[in-house]
Amino acid sequence: MAYILLVFGCLLLFGAFVVYAGEGRGALYSGSKEYERMKQLIGVWEGTSSMGKEGQPVRVEYRLTAGGSAIVETLFPGTPEEMISVYHDNKGKLSMTHYCMLQNQPSMKLQQAGANTLDFVFAKGSGINPNKDAHMHALTISFVDKDHIVQNWTLFEDGKEKGVTRLNLSRMR
Repeated sequence: MAYILLVFGCLLLFGAFVVYAGEGRGALYSGSKEYERMKQLIGVWEGTSSMGKEGQPVRVEYRLTAGGSAIVETLFPGTPEEMISVYHDNKGKLSMTHYCMLQNQPSMKLQQAGANTLDFVFAKGSGINPNKDAHMHALTISFVDKDHIVQNWTLFEDGKEKGVTRLNLSRMR
């Protein structure tokens, strides 16, 4: 009898853990139209970058985190040049922060969304003086089709455009 009570108690305790683990877990976050568009990029992308030598190979990975409320973009994963950007909605408007090789973290907000483009522009940055410091100031993501995108990253220094790095990317299957 004691054995049956012990087994029953363990099953009851296990059931309580199952119920507790399931609490608060609903559907993944559903955001702005532009955020939902970015979620379609989840996966691995490869292509070329105009950074350094023309046609330099590049890999970019997108994944969801924080209950689906943020998208992590990893540029050059696993290399010394690795950088990440985190996309999220801020009061219903798509924003991002780029953790850069320049050792700064510019934040950008969506300035304009076209039928096939998302244009981001510098909003603020941890200690970045946009009139002096080198920083990524703008990003345009162009959706060519569901398996091809182009990113144009604009570098500013001394308050002026210093150059644009272009990434031509294809979805890996």
